[in-house]
Amino acid sequence: MLLGVLAAALLLGACGSATPAPVTAARTAPVLLGAHNDTSTPFNLVSVPALTRHRYDGRGLRLEKVLTRGLALTRYAVSYRSGGLRVTGVMDVPTRAGRAPLVVMAHGWTDPAGYRSGGMIGRERELLAQNGFVALQIDYRNHAGSTREGVGVVARPLGYPEDLVNAVRAVRRARLPFVDATRVGLFGRSMGGGVVLNALVARPHLADAAVLYSPVSSRAADNYTRWVAPEPSLRARVVDAYGTPADRPRFWASASSRTYLGRLDLPVQIHHGTADPVCPVGWSRATTAALRAAGGDVTLHEYAGEDHRFDAAWSRFMHRTVTFLHARLG
Repeated sequence: MLLGVLAAALLLGACGSATPAPVTAARTAPVLLGAHNDTSTPFNLVSVPALTRHRYDGRGLRLEKVLTRGLALTRYAVSYRSGGLRVTGVMDVPTRAGRAPLVVMAHGWTDPAGYRSGGMIGRERELLAQNGFVALQIDYRNHAGSTREGVGVVARPLGYPEDLVNAVRAVRRARLPFVDATRVGLFGRSMGGGVVLNALVARPHLADAAVLYSPVSSRAADNYTRWVAPEPSLRARVVDAYGTPADRPRFWASASSRTYLGRLDLPVQIHHGTADPVCPVGWSRATTAALRAAGGDVTLHEYAGEDHRFDAAWSRFMHRTVTFLHARLG
């Protein structure tokens, strides 16, 4: 589980200190990618200014094959192009007439070597489709059937958020007869919550609503303190590439979506368990406070005693999610 948090840690950061001032002199930060079979460095660090400047070219969505066909939904294996990469995923399509709103889903961290397409948030994806949404879960680059990138420090400051933005663009370009791609929601769990926030601060009008489920924090520096600093080999690689938050505070602020939350112009619903040992509920409280301070429309639901993955409260959480998305996407 610690490695899972490391994957998320530098996409966003923990709360606990004041929101840093917005960065005006943006730097292009590289992405630090661990070898695909080396789980000692399973994270990437993104530069929000680089994400914002980037020209996204999501395209080439393909329904590769039918995985299952039932009374409530049809499940497809899909792929699309994200930059120069092929990214795979799973799309659940409700069995009903007309065009349904789209929800693009970002899963949490896992070792890419053991990940299978559509894994980790399958029950959430299926329930969304059963309630009338076309639910597309992306696998990310380096996962399942997606293209493998090179390893080490590379000058691509984009990563998973790029794949999320390009997924929305690819669906819109595909003009599928069962999707209304003018109505888009985003759903991110754990690390995926960080992916969603980074994509949204880069492209504030990407979607009409967002749901974050046990998300990582929105401040990179505190994640460094919690997970990277205690691991000598990992710390050495990160410090060599980026410095420490104390040495380069402006850079670390530029890697935090919290610095840019004032750019968001959509409602956000956050769900977090009070007993989450992976992503403390205080992170979501701080993200909520920062969004409100920036004038954002945000609602935080806390679930007493729930862990990182909800158990007894899961049905209540999903009922709130479905109700929220229906209200916001129509």
